[in-house]
Amino acid sequence: MGTEPNFLVTLLCAIVLPLIVMFNVRDRHAPSSPLSAYMWREQPLLWTLGLVFLSVLALFSMIDLAVQAGWISGVLGKAAVPWLGIPLLALSIAVVVLALRAVRQAVRKGRQAGTR
Repeated sequence: MGTEPNFLVTLLCAIVLPLIVMFNVRDRHAPSSPLSAYMWREQPLLWTLGLVFLSVLALFSMIDLAVQAGWISGVLGKAAVPWLGIPLLALSIAVVVLALRAVRQAVRKGRQAGTR
């Protein structure tokens, strides 16, 4: 197995990220936090792509753990990187663009509320 801290961080990501995604998807119709309620209402595409991004990161972690544990070969693990890396790159760009758009929209709403 890899270095102990690297293994623990990878294990934590492989466990926590799917839980974050699962709880957010489950609560999308009745969000439990104000941020989640706002994002599902105002920016559903950004929120959805963000959760898909976290899912791909979790999959990366799971593959890394499987390689470290010897469940799959290193060659198979390396072969999976481009298949996950390219969608991850596209998701990264989309999330950044949508986040900038969301910030711009929030600033405009704040300015409009301040002038009234």
